[in-house]
Amino acid sequence: MAKGAADAPMRSARQALVGQTERAAAGLADPKRSALSIHVIRKELKRARAALRLLRHCLGDALYRREDSLLRDAARSLTPARDAKVMFETLRHHDPHKGAPNRGAFVRGLYAVLGEQRRMAQSRLRKSDLLRAAAGLRLIARRAAALPDRQLAQAPARMALKSAYKSARKSFARACSRPTDELLHGCRKQTKYFASEIEIEIMLGFGPKHFAKSCKRANKLAEQLGDDHDLALLTKEILRHAKGAHAPSRDDSAEELLGHLAGRRRALQRKAFRLGRRLYSNKARRFEL
Repeated sequence: MAKGAADAPMRSARQALVGQTERAAAGLADPKRSALSIHVIRKELKRARAALRLLRHCLGDALYRREDSLLRDAARSLTPARDAKVMFETLRHHDPHKGAPNRGAFVRGLYAVLGEQRRMAQSRLRKSDLLRAAAGLRLIARRAAALPDRQLAQAPARMALKSAYKSARKSFARACSRPTDELLHGCRKQTKYFASEIEIEIMLGFGPKHFAKSCKRANKLAEQLGDDHDLALLTKEILRHAKGAHAPSRDDSAEELLGHLAGRRRALQRKAFRLGRRLYSNKARRFEL
């Protein structure tokens, strides 16, 4: 393969990283930022971290870790607002008695608590912190744009994709053997990184046809595990609220809601494990470019 063709996927990863960090920076600096825009910014940051992982062998560990830390910290600044919004929406979606006049006192109080948490999380997004994060993202974009082509040619893209697949497959195996909230969430993150890296190559015209099917499966698996994570967050909040000073001594609506969420999590995990076994049954060399 000619040199230009060999490093073309890495140049496309650099292009993706520049675009994603610039768009995320613009979103963070936007004074009209909304809950929807926060969701979009977080997605851009996840894609940027995936593009950065593709470039890891070109950058070297020290530079990679510095850039990844900046991306991670920018995303973390938005996590409380995201989680508060998602918990309220997850409760509304899974409330067995949504809109019913006989809804239990515990669940009525839970809506009030989560609604207040959502408002507080939005108000705690400090403009100075977000502008600082945006400035860091712009630095990443400039440094990525300045990477010379000869440096991009130092490591083939197949190393990055194979590594992403192996990491995600190992994470899935750990979650299957011990499906704790932490391991399931870790599997979700690794699977999403893998899916995002394939998406970058497909979007920019690289990768064989079977990449599309693997990408679809990986995104679906990440979605199912993401839904499970949202239910886990809500379950923990319900249990915390149930032990609070103002919780009713007994309320069947709390037990009913917890049972409903537990059943939904079991169903999601069964589906995720079936899908994951299909996705991760392949050999890593299948993802060479």
